[in-house]
Amino acid sequence: MNAPANLVVKRIISGSPEEVFEAWTQPPLMRQWLAPGENEVVEAHTDVRVGGRFQIRSIAPDRTLHTIDGQYRELAAGRRIVMTWSYSGPVELLCRMETLLEIDFVSAPGGRTALTLVQTQIATQDALEAYRDGWPTCFEKLERSFGAMKNS
Repeated sequence: MNAPANLVVKRIISGSPEEVFEAWTQPPLMRQWLAPGENEVVEAHTDVRVGGRFQIRSIAPDRTLHTIDGQYRELAAGRRIVMTWSYSGPVELLCRMETLLEIDFVSAPGGRTALTLVQTQIATQDALEAYRDGWPTCFEKLERSFGAMKNS
């Protein structure tokens, strides 16, 4: 058995730390971006408090359903979120594994946010690679959603 692996993803997002924090915690905003690749979020539910739970359901182009759920462990509005992250669905290598996300938001020039995501307790190298491939596609959608809001 492999030792648990860690993933670090850094990204500059065109929104303030408070706005990016809300994009992680408010269901209407989560639905715009929090699914990898061509998957689309069809449901998002949150209970944004320490100990509260969240659930995200997305659908793939082949109509398969993917579910993420977890619990908030730490919340500092506009600064930090720590939460568990558990996947269930057809991607077997991600099932039966609870990882931990630590997301930090720091002000960057131009009203932007330096986002750092650290995902720990990833059970296998294949799962690490799947998450490494998936997060950038989510963050591209997040960036587009902020661009759309700024232009509307």
